[in-house]
Amino acid sequence: MEPHEQCWVRLPLDGAINVRELGGYPIPNDGQTRFHRFLRGDCLGRLSRRDERFLRDYGVSAIVDLRDPSEVHDCPDKRIGPNVVYTNIALLDVNLADVEEVERTFYAPGFSMKTMYGEMIENYEAVRDCFRFIAEAPDGCVLFHCAVGKDRTGVLAMLLLSLAGVDKWDIVANYVQTQHNLMRDDAYVADWLDPANRGFRPAMESAADVIEHAYDLVENDHGGVENYLLECGVPDEEVAAVWRRLVS
Repeated sequence: MEPHEQCWVRLPLDGAINVRELGGYPIPNDGQTRFHRFLRGDCLGRLSRRDERFLRDYGVSAIVDLRDPSEVHDCPDKRIGPNVVYTNIALLDVNLADVEEVERTFYAPGFSMKTMYGEMIENYEAVRDCFRFIAEAPDGCVLFHCAVGKDRTGVLAMLLLSLAGVDKWDIVANYVQTQHNLMRDDAYVADWLDPANRGFRPAMESAADVIEHAYDLVENDHGGVENYLLECGVPDEEVAAVWRRLVS
């Protein structure tokens, strides 16, 4: 079996450290989420030629870039193939590659990661656009990502896994893995250990209670993910199309 034919948890890429599967999670009725259908990840701007070939062979047919347009401009994705469709849908109105903007945002009075995740949940237009793009994407694997694959990517992953019927604690476990993957990045480790960044650490870590909060917002304030998607304006047929892509 060739490497690209296998079902990986985290893909063995040279230029991205947090590209991983949504496949293999238990769902009701003895099912599981499908492999080679959804990948979540970090920025694709530093992929090697080997990485590009690996992702094409893995089946990637569509890419959703959740970053702010100015982030995309500064570090555009490598286009891994002429037949791979791409869209940029900003899930959060913050340029997380701009140090000054990040400091203004994350050090603002009253800021919390839970509040920021709530803002993403309330970005109905972006969520609707994401699900429409996924529902209409060519057959194959959809890769969605932001800068490091934690916040914006984490929210979309939570919505997709919830729609498939994955339980809350598997969703939380999927989210918290990001910080461990980022520890492979020497620059991230240096920033994490720098005492000057101590106040910024909540924005660097993938704390379980943050994604739990987002999950609970959808469940308790919106009546579950299917009702939430309808509130976002995602038609029933598009919800069903995304569900079929997710579930074996």
